[in-house]
Amino acid sequence: MNKDVILKVDFEISQIDKLIDETKPLLQLAHNKTPDMVETAALGLFLHSFYNGVENIIKFIIKEKYGKLPSSYKWHKELLDLCFIRTNDQNELFSESLKIILDDYLSFRHFIRNTYSYRIKWERMEDLVLNIDKNWNNIKTEILVYLEQHRNSQTIEDKKTASTAN
Repeated sequence: MNKDVILKVDFEISQIDKLIDETKPLLQLAHNKTPDMVETAALGLFLHSFYNGVENIIKFIIKEKYGKLPSSYKWHKELLDLCFIRTNDQNELFSESLKIILDDYLSFRHFIRNTYSYRIKWERMEDLVLNIDKNWNNIKTEILVYLEQHRNSQTIEDKKTASTAN
């Protein structure tokens, strides 16, 4: 895998970690009481930012894997679906156990972009917010495993190239 892609993915991971860390007080509040309308709107923006970061990572990896990104009107969903496909020479990015979770974040991202803040209901986002730490840890772990597999295969390829050059 291209080292530039790995650097971009690592940067996005650090940004998502920072986003979650900076939002801890609001997340803690949501664990202790039902958020009011303003808090719910802020949590909606948080979830939107979170999924945008995850999607940025997905875009870097999928573009590297397939050479291009989907471009239809349903490209966000098509992009996510590509993460669960194993090719002859590469594993899937995510396991099936993350499919529903990532679909839910994508769905919420679409909803939040197309609604007024007063229409955001806590019940619609409660699981996404309250499970963000666990979900992010699982998502991040699978991304890091995927990158590690490709770092190892790149190292092997580099060694083969170096030995044939000598």
